[in-house]
Amino acid sequence: MRKLFYLLLSLTFCQGASAQVELRHCSEIDSGWGDSNSVVTPYVAFPESFVSPYAGNSITKVYIGLAQDASNCYLYIKENPEDNEYIYRQKLGSLQTGWNEIVLDEPYPVGGSDRISIGYKASFQQAGGVGISSEKYPDGDKVYYNSQDRWTSTGGSICIKALVEGESMPENEMGIGRMSDVTAPYDAETVTFTTVVRNLGANVVERYSLDITVDDETVEETYARQIPVNGCDTVRFDVPSVEKGKHTVTACIRSVNGADDTYEANNRVSAVLTVRDKTFARRVLCEEMTGTWCGFCPRGIVGLELMKESHPGLFIPVSIHSNDPLEIDSLSDYSYKEFIASCPGAPMCNVNRRLTGDPFIDIQRLFNLESAAENHIALETEAVWDDDGKIRVKNVYYSDMDIESPSFRTAYTLTEDSITGYPQTNYYAGGRNGEMYGWEEKEDPARDAVFNDVARAIFGSYSGIPLPAEPMTAFTRYEHEYTIELPATVNDARNIHIIGQIIDAGTNCILNASSTDVKGNIPGAVMAPEAAGIKVTAGIQGIEIYGEGLAGARASVFDISGRKVAGATLADGDNHIHVEGHGMFLVNVGAGKTAKTYKLIL
Repeated sequence: MRKLFYLLLSLTFCQGASAQVELRHCSEIDSGWGDSNSVVTPYVAFPESFVSPYAGNSITKVYIGLAQDASNCYLYIKENPEDNEYIYRQKLGSLQTGWNEIVLDEPYPVGGSDRISIGYKASFQQAGGVGISSEKYPDGDKVYYNSQDRWTSTGGSICIKALVEGESMPENEMGIGRMSDVTAPYDAETVTFTTVVRNLGANVVERYSLDITVDDETVEETYARQIPVNGCDTVRFDVPSVEKGKHTVTACIRSVNGADDTYEANNRVSAVLTVRDKTFARRVLCEEMTGTWCGFCPRGIVGLELMKESHPGLFIPVSIHSNDPLEIDSLSDYSYKEFIASCPGAPMCNVNRRLTGDPFIDIQRLFNLESAAENHIALETEAVWDDDGKIRVKNVYYSDMDIESPSFRTAYTLTEDSITGYPQTNYYAGGRNGEMYGWEEKEDPARDAVFNDVARAIFGSYSGIPLPAEPMTAFTRYEHEYTIELPATVNDARNIHIIGQIIDAGTNCILNASSTDVKGNIPGAVMAPEAAGIKVTAGIQGIEIYGEGLAGARASVFDISGRKVAGATLADGDNHIHVEGHGMFLVNVGAGKTAKTYKLIL
């Protein structure tokens, strides 16, 4: 793999004297745990790798952190929390809220070859008595619930610390914490690993070095960081994620203050980096419900644009208008009426028809969840103009494993960008609902709105066209072809995209999607022509539409906010559409292969 190593570091300091060392998993009391009127015995455990550097020294004090007062308290030291016999026991009496310093009656010698577990038994009248930290360490979270005769955990780390003192305290001794496995996002060139190093010695660390290894390549990095006794340093480093497969990432403490680390058993940590085959990237198709009448929908416009910018090629938006001039005719066989009917309001979105939320507030989280999901279907979509002005499209799909009984469907969505001329209701105007990437500076309605990714049709229907059910062989390419006739509502064929989809026939969820431009030269006119011979005027009875060749055409009437207020299927000759109220209206007439929007004042 390529050489890595952009390193980011931050420091967390802990208190402690230079001649002493604390054994602990956490340093702060963040909250309390436990029921009222209960008796519990919480423990923290320190494995051999944790205590071995202090062999020959002694534990002289224990610090117990409580979130409520306690009575009838005892201190215990065992090898394991579950052992029936204790090694050390001391009666404590009552303890107060906060940190309680316990001086051991007899210093406890650290042998170095055994695990040490330290706990206390206490009775709590108030709930939430056991002091815990939000830091999570399994060894620091063992609780025997005496009142219920069972073992349990708090979900954090129990606040117990032990002070080690002696004449043979180690110097230049550091330990390294855990490091989690990472699965690289499909569009990431690097991923970040994080671990924590801690100064476990009796002297201040001025500098240290780590060997960071990815597979068989190692780079030494030295850090000039002052870390006090008991201090911690969080290390973050980036690793390339371009070569598919599983890679072992190891961080090892090489030296401390220029000397070898005193104790080697706690200086190495490893994790696995998984880089998935980008051919099988699960692209996220976001179907968004919107409308020019919707005052909060500008945030959906912003959310989709930000996601396209952040995740090019992996985030595919489809902006589906409802009840406005950009809505697909619900009587057509290529509308999104099923999706619109499923939406309780706008703005809202559905990613891959699995997860639903707000297209601005929730969209990044939804994308992360869906793009991280396991995927076995790859998809490539191709589109080209033919000589008749139609679009020949093809979905090429294949799997990375054999599928005995495939149950898939396919569909093709046509979207258009750069649509203008339709005022967008804007509740962010004047900043009355906060800032929204410049929409607060626009009017209400915003007459300069630009609409992208507008759904003009979904061919094959919302549910899709059934694909063959014969067994699929891994990595064998299968094809589906379809011919699209450009909808009359398209304003400019230079601004269209075709989005292929593979749909699970059982759940109607989208398994993968692929967006492409249409290749080749556009034959004939680019702009949808004005409907020849059609007249739209304001009359006594409302809106009058007349002309020849109108039979079966649809007319939709919208108010100035973009809300649909009337509609009708037209006949040849004169047509009258009654509209309540007065003002400016938009009339969209689709006849044959042409469509036009007229502005009228009633």
